[in-house]
Amino acid sequence: MSLFRFLDMPKQSPLSLDQIQVFLSVAEAGSFAGAARRLQRATSAVSYAVDTLEAQLGIALFERGTTRRAKLSHAGEAVVAEAKSVAYSEQMLRARVKGLREGLETEVSVVVDAMFPSDRLVEVLRGFHLKFPTVPLRLKLEALGEIERSLRSGTAVIGIGGSVHMKSEGLRCIQLAGVQLIPVAAPGHPLALAGRANPEATREHLQLVLTEQPAADRRDFGVVSVNVWRLGDLASKHALLLAGIGWGGMPEPMVRADVGAGRLVHLQLTDWRGGVYPLQIAHKNESPPGPAGQWLIQCLIDQDERVVRS
Repeated sequence: MSLFRFLDMPKQSPLSLDQIQVFLSVAEAGSFAGAARRLQRATSAVSYAVDTLEAQLGIALFERGTTRRAKLSHAGEAVVAEAKSVAYSEQMLRARVKGLREGLETEVSVVVDAMFPSDRLVEVLRGFHLKFPTVPLRLKLEALGEIERSLRSGTAVIGIGGSVHMKSEGLRCIQLAGVQLIPVAAPGHPLALAGRANPEATREHLQLVLTEQPAADRRDFGVVSVNVWRLGDLASKHALLLAGIGWGGMPEPMVRADVGAGRLVHLQLTDWRGGVYPLQIAHKNESPPGPAGQWLIQCLIDQDERVVRS
């Protein structure tokens, strides 16, 4: 039976968080005396709190036997998970209120260029969650000019994107180390089998190009083939390349494992050798991030310095 069903029982006095915390302390310590030491209370006070809770719920939470250890009853085992949920919610509420008093944001919204290495993003977000466990985060992965549009429209406060796709007017931009782009294709692709391909051969084969969603200002970069498929997301491009459909430039970290395992080949092209895709962090000057967002930005900068040194 759920703890919340007990709360709905008629003619019952309300439960207190203190009772729930005492109950959990006894369950975790395995004895009333052990819980009393943890809580710095008298054993009789701990026992009274549990007795009162059992009376209010109408069930025995612990087996009353000859053993000195406090063993949960079947009903107690069912209640303990719900009690932990209530205690956790109370802790999170206190942490959220503390964060509001300290001026933390009610949400941090971030838009990230799909070119940004996922392992670097995960590392930063793991640290953010540990530092600000009660601050919600909204994350979007976008491509090219969508990073700037999200910042200027206000749907994101922090943007991580390519500097070639972002105008700096009204934005504070901090440069990051770029990501290496390399041309790749499946091992059975003619360009992979040809070794060092000449420009004429490159132009003859289907090129997969990452582009923005249809718009009047859509721009393509690095197009050398006369036969082009334009794709709106990097994951689809990656899947098509693995399937042997076309060739294209990809972030080296994203395809490193594929090249190492032979699923993709780093092409040796004379007219498309790849390059560095420059990255930067940006936010609007008029609406800078709060403390949590500023911490996230600094964490990205610190990480970038480690990447450059390595």
